Amino acid sequence: MNLVTDGLTILRRNLIQLKRVPDLILFTLFQPIMFIVLFGYVFGAAIGGGDGANYRSFLIAGIFAQTILFGSTITGSSLAEDMQKGVIDRFRTLPMHPGAVLAGRTLSDVVNNTISLVVMALTGLIIGWRIRDGVLGALIAFALLLLFAYAVSWIMA
Repeated sequence: MNLVTDGLTILRRNLIQLKRVPDLILFTLFQPIMFIVLFGYVFGAAIGGGDGANYRSFLIAGIFAQTILFGSTITGSSLAEDMQKGVIDRFRTLPMHPGAVLAGRTLSDVVNNTISLVVMALTGLIIGWRIRDGVLGALIAFALLLLFAYAVSWIMA
């Protein structure tokens, strides 16, 4: 019973499940795009005055945090669904580490949040958001967002 290998197996299971559930793909890929375009263009000119470029700087940061937080809540609902369907009971009968289900689930949600973060960043760059403190600063900020997402995933678990 090894937490790492068992957790990676559960991670793989959850990622395979992700690509087979259209709702999760929609939530991961299209919801961030819709929020950024909606709030960037519909409200951007009204709030930011003129072209809304200054508003977009604050908008993207808020949508990053909101989407990462929403994405982390998938952990709790997915675990509840697995418990309801009896999947967790089946895992308990297997010779695997007891923490592997939680570790794999939370890690798969970090992968899911990473995909959302990349989609949001690319969409933000397309609508005019710019990284001002360089690539290293942006990578550190993205890492903090993913660490926050991982922590929230554990709270939801």
